[in-house]
Amino acid sequence: MARISAKERKLAETLADPVLWGQGYLRNRDGGQRVYWPHQAEDLLCPDKNIIHLDGRDVGKSVCITTDALHFAFTNRGCQGLVAAPHQGHLDTLIEEIEFQLDANPDLMVSVALTKYGKPKIHRKPYFRLEFTNGAILYFRPAGAYGDAFRSLHVDRVWVDEGAWLTERAWKALRQCLKSGGRLRIYSTPNGLRDTTYYRLTGSTQFRVFRWPSWLNPAWTQEREAELLEFYGGRDSAGWQHEVAGEHGKPSYGAFNIEHLNLCRQDVVEYQKVVVTGEELRGCATEEESHDRLEMLLNLMPRTGVFWIGGDLGYTNDPTEIVVFQEIELPERRIVKLILRVRMEHVAYPHIAQTIALLDRYYTAAGIGVDNGGNGMAVVQELLTLDKYKDLALQGRLRGYDFGGMTTLAVRDGHEVRKRTKEFMTSLIAGALQRRQLVFPIEDLEIEDQFITHTYTLHDGRIVYSKGNDHVIDAVRCAMLAREQSTLNQVGEETVSLVPLTTEPVFI
Repeated sequence: MARISAKERKLAETLADPVLWGQGYLRNRDGGQRVYWPHQAEDLLCPDKNIIHLDGRDVGKSVCITTDALHFAFTNRGCQGLVAAPHQGHLDTLIEEIEFQLDANPDLMVSVALTKYGKPKIHRKPYFRLEFTNGAILYFRPAGAYGDAFRSLHVDRVWVDEGAWLTERAWKALRQCLKSGGRLRIYSTPNGLRDTTYYRLTGSTQFRVFRWPSWLNPAWTQEREAELLEFYGGRDSAGWQHEVAGEHGKPSYGAFNIEHLNLCRQDVVEYQKVVVTGEELRGCATEEESHDRLEMLLNLMPRTGVFWIGGDLGYTNDPTEIVVFQEIELPERRIVKLILRVRMEHVAYPHIAQTIALLDRYYTAAGIGVDNGGNGMAVVQELLTLDKYKDLALQGRLRGYDFGGMTTLAVRDGHEVRKRTKEFMTSLIAGALQRRQLVFPIEDLEIEDQFITHTYTLHDGRIVYSKGNDHVIDAVRCAMLAREQSTLNQVGEETVSLVPLTTEPVFI
């Protein structure tokens, strides 16, 4: 019997251990050798057939998923694995990491099979797929609403990212594609929803449960803790419990109906998404230069019709989202279709005001709504008071909304009918989705991600919406309220039962 050399023994040990293998074959983004945190190593070395996570943000779960998936394909001849997530946007982060590792290590790239034309078998359409020289295959599939992309697969291992957001139909389809005896690894930040497969499995005796709060990250500091406590509103808030502590926390509910949303996502040929960064505006010494730069970046064309603009205007260090809807009269119904989305990063409020003014010059919006938080109040003041914007005649068309305030809808028998502004905005969106009056571009995955993961909790009889991943939603809220306000005010001219729609702050 041939003796095994020390080199061969070391190689065998490396191949058998995903942590040693990852340290030997994978790299950090700075080019250094991959090193795993203790909780990541515990996950990768876990021998249990089924595991499930309750994780806060920034704990390194993507590193674990990609390491384990690549190690599985590299060391299991002829086996197949599936990396699943609710939407393509979640998968893109994992795919980017996989491709980085292949590019960073020639030994790893050599393990990828080649086509007859000598190119790596890396398929990107209709879904991302990797084929290896040992016959192993890794599939990357988004669940969508019904899990249709899973139905043709029969795999030996499944990794699920953001499993809390998979629909019940998607879970059923996913479970059927895992072979008998296969291994299932589920990762997610909990969302507080109780009537889900994810919530049920976290209490199952058949699953090993991992709990990773955000403070397991070695970069965690007291300053970071204080920042997040301020942002989410304390340790008792649902945001802190879900996003930081990795706990189910207070029960949550989906703010929007997923099936209604999917019916409203369509191909919008004219849709544009534009990203403007502060870096691109740096060096503009005069207002004329910044105006010309913004006009070039936005690349707008004058259009006729009825348009509504909404904006969630963040501070300089926060993103700003501005959306433009076109209202169209169809034979069966009237719709509002999203045709433009502008994302601004690290952009100061004077440039945001310039951008809204530019949009109005091209579209002549019937109504413009922005949130009064962050930069909103300063932007509204500039647009309504500065001489350079006087020709736009924005008075009556531009409105700033206090999301924590109250909205007066009508006067009945001498009494005002009022609703909380943010709740009313949300009901306008939900109603339009149900009636299929809203149209969102199917190719913009960030919109899908935000609407599907937006939740609310009940606190002392009040609705409290989740925070953080909602900038596009808040911009849509403002556009929809501006539209509703304009419609009600027009009706109010003919009937005494309605008064001009107003909003006012409510102090809690």
